[in-house]
Amino acid sequence: MPKNKLQKYERVRHLPNVTFPVFGESRSPDSYPWYEKRYAGMQKILELGCGKGEHSLAFAAADPRTLCVGIDRKSHRMCVGAEKALARGLENVHFLRTRIEHIQAFFVAESIHAIWLTFPDPHPKQRTIKCRLSAAPFLDAYATLLVPGGMLHLKTDSEPLFNFTRDSVDRWGGRVITTSENCPAAGDGSPGSAAGVSAYERAARSRGAAIKYLAFRLN
Repeated sequence: MPKNKLQKYERVRHLPNVTFPVFGESRSPDSYPWYEKRYAGMQKILELGCGKGEHSLAFAAADPRTLCVGIDRKSHRMCVGAEKALARGLENVHFLRTRIEHIQAFFVAESIHAIWLTFPDPHPKQRTIKCRLSAAPFLDAYATLLVPGGMLHLKTDSEPLFNFTRDSVDRWGGRVITTSENCPAAGDGSPGSAAGVSAYERAARSRGAAIKYLAFRLN
């Protein structure tokens, strides 16, 4: 394992804006940092599979009245975003190391205003379709966490995942609000452009990939 990755594993465990669940520990969802009094009344956004947290940082910087929680299972990636948030004085960003399958243990029902799926693994093989973050079991969990009328957003360079998500939402009984087959770069006011740009997205655009965007509701 590269030395730099090992150093990040060590550093991230001591960062005040990163939460590591303790195995076997039973806690109420409202006991986690994002439900502290200082965040009362703030809209909450989740970025699932956040990686280095570029989108969470962009959201937080754009609106200090919004609390962003980036979620990923790879803590060395989150270390980058968490340290940037601290360096920039962004107090409205937190990170949670867990698998997406477990998020209902960390958030109160009907308390999340928006969920972003930013370039999730498309799981192209037939046997792993159930692992796609827009598969029905995940949609069930999102519907429980979102406030009434809460929005979900997908950005991806995978056409199969984009089409699968659109069909999955329809089968589930949700409603697609906005789609873009080739979302322009951030900052032009177009659908999906407000999420900032990650290193992955820059690489995808540099090789000519179309960035697709989908916004939908489940309740």
